[in-house]
Amino acid sequence: MPISHNPPAPCTVISSGSPIACAPTSSLSLTWTYLTGCNPTMTKRTIPLALLSLAYASQSVAQEPPEVTPLYEEVLVTGGADAIRTLSGSASFIDEESIRAFDSTDLNELLGQVPGVYIRFEDGYGLRPNIGIRGATSERSQKITLMEDGMLIAPAPYSAPAAYYIPNVNRMAAVEVFKGPAAIPYGPHTVGGALNLVSPKVPEDARGELDLAAGSDDYRKVRARYGDTVGQFGYDIDVLHYGADGFKQLDSGGDTGFRRNDANLRLMWRSADNAELDQQLELKLGYADEDSDETYLGLTDDDFGADPDRRYVASELDTFESEHRQAHLLHSLSGAEHWDVFTTAYVNQFDRSWNKFDGFIDGQPPSLVLAYPNIFIDEMALLRGEAFSDPDDESTIIDVTNNDREYGSSGIESRLTWRLSVGETEHRLRTGLRYHYDYVKRDHKVRGYLMTAEGLVTDGLGERYKKALNKAETDAWSGFVEDEMQWGDWKFNVGVRYEHIEGEFDNELTDTRSDNSESIVLPGAGLFYQWTDDIGFLLGVNKGFSPAGPGADDSVDPEDSVNYEYGVRFTRDTMQFDLIGFFSDYANLLGRCRVSDPSCEVGEEFNGGEVEISGAEVTANYVGAWVDGLTFPVELSYTYTESSFQNSFLSDFSQWGLVRAGDELPYTPEHQGRLQVGVANYRWSVYAAVKYIGKMRELPGQDSFNTATSTRSLTTWNLSANYDITEDLTLRLIGENLSDEREIVSRRPFGARPNQPRVLKVGVNYRF
Repeated sequence: MPISHNPPAPCTVISSGSPIACAPTSSLSLTWTYLTGCNPTMTKRTIPLALLSLAYASQSVAQEPPEVTPLYEEVLVTGGADAIRTLSGSASFIDEESIRAFDSTDLNELLGQVPGVYIRFEDGYGLRPNIGIRGATSERSQKITLMEDGMLIAPAPYSAPAAYYIPNVNRMAAVEVFKGPAAIPYGPHTVGGALNLVSPKVPEDARGELDLAAGSDDYRKVRARYGDTVGQFGYDIDVLHYGADGFKQLDSGGDTGFRRNDANLRLMWRSADNAELDQQLELKLGYADEDSDETYLGLTDDDFGADPDRRYVASELDTFESEHRQAHLLHSLSGAEHWDVFTTAYVNQFDRSWNKFDGFIDGQPPSLVLAYPNIFIDEMALLRGEAFSDPDDESTIIDVTNNDREYGSSGIESRLTWRLSVGETEHRLRTGLRYHYDYVKRDHKVRGYLMTAEGLVTDGLGERYKKALNKAETDAWSGFVEDEMQWGDWKFNVGVRYEHIEGEFDNELTDTRSDNSESIVLPGAGLFYQWTDDIGFLLGVNKGFSPAGPGADDSVDPEDSVNYEYGVRFTRDTMQFDLIGFFSDYANLLGRCRVSDPSCEVGEEFNGGEVEISGAEVTANYVGAWVDGLTFPVELSYTYTESSFQNSFLSDFSQWGLVRAGDELPYTPEHQGRLQVGVANYRWSVYAAVKYIGKMRELPGQDSFNTATSTRSLTTWNLSANYDITEDLTLRLIGENLSDEREIVSRRPFGARPNQPRVLKVGVNYRF
């Protein structure tokens, strides 16, 4: 039986497969054989947790199954497209057909249809997304909670939250974004919101899929999937490869592209039909790797104007390599119609090595050189390969640093849902408890290279020194209690989250060790009132939080905010409209140093004081049927944002510098939006989408925009056409950035960086 395929439409329900479940307990040995190379401390702590989960899952059952919520519904944080309409908090749901409509491999592009989400583009392919929600900094997605199937998936969300790994969105069945009180059960980062990537479920019957695509710059994609369920057992195999030769051109020639591989195995077991309690168990094993010729080095504004796709010779050795391994256990247990228990245990291992240009051995910071090329003429000549290094002058020797890091995370979480009635009020009580451990090891090695007529040549000294040699680790206990009450047309949601975090930081370069501990209570409440059959109102407030890292100085406070939201929802037939306002009142904004920031150590943190962020989010969907046999879907999203520092100060953090009260936050556009229109019938569909992102500041500021420290607005057009040649074979044509609009989308880390040029793709999807 083929995997179902339908023309994309707003709020389409995810179409393929059956409830997720998993393998019997014998799979535990496979998990640990597979995860060889894990940090010993992580292994020691995680094995008992996994055993506990399996022991709990394997309790014997008998008799007749009750009506229960499938495990797959548990991993849908929002509850799915229909449940969003009456949530007492704001959320967005992107279904599988929407992901496939433009064959999305770039999470940045896909999230353009979600209001309140801010993206800072970097490499043009979305390899390392920079995602922020409601003004929370987008820098490496460090201020949002990232999950896969409801489990933390960032490499080290407590110890080093910069997300250098995010699952490939092209293999996902849905993407969920939720904010405000809806984020209470999910932490640790609740200042903006959370993002949940939902993987496909095991199919109910034998079915497979082969998806092929090719396009500009030697873009290629292959995805193969096959699965089946026989009796109580099922499996699903999913393999993905995609890559491109890159659209940038090195002055010296050479590669600027990337390749990614992603393989996943799911094993499922579920209880018999005559079981007294309904259970589902799933084991997911995943492996992903990447090899990309990506750099931090951008261009001067003048060089960008002449050729935005140029790359200087000084970046010719830049290479990013990574491997990610994961083992996830999911178990659901349901009793009658009143309660469910959902338990997850997870182990993630991520290793990366980024060998890249990082300036000069003893010279000016590259960001300063690129900002003032007419002053640093000699340095610019070296970057372009127009002048050569002097072995006796270290200011002319290129610094190529290998940022080698190892990340690990593991944990176990159990959630209980209890449904009961008290008088005329229906209660849905939820409570959860999670233990989580993560760590990061940094080993940043510096080597010197001479710029010569043949390009970069080693200076023969090997490793000169280390910029970083440290380990940060965190143990965190968290829990929440939430009561969703339905009384007539009123829905109330009251909850509280608790976090207790203990961290250690060991700096081997300075032979120092520090530790910190913090506990915080995070309350929240939401209200939804169904005024008429078509119109509902929502109101919510919650306390936002993002923890400081294990190595934070005693003077550094965690990020702390109070977030408000209020709005109206309208639904009638095929029309939906949401208007939601938000206001975030920060007691403290937290800045975190990255490798590209001068004059600070990696992971060092800074207080930004009080900040206010406010705005409005608009979502509108409509499906017209003016011609027999045709549908005309329209989708609109728009975000308006205001932001301002409330204090004046001078910060050692280069991303802030001199701040005046009233300055707007960097990379937070005032206006952004997306409009998509289409026409579809049972066999074909055509969709056109236009996206607008307003100008943004590189540094805090107000009033007029300085061209040298800002980015201009950008408008791009995408087009997708799908045609079902047969019931099982679909042809797809896609055009991205059809007008070939080119702008500076970021000046970080070093210099001006372009968006992706026009890209054309053709693909076929075969289902069997």
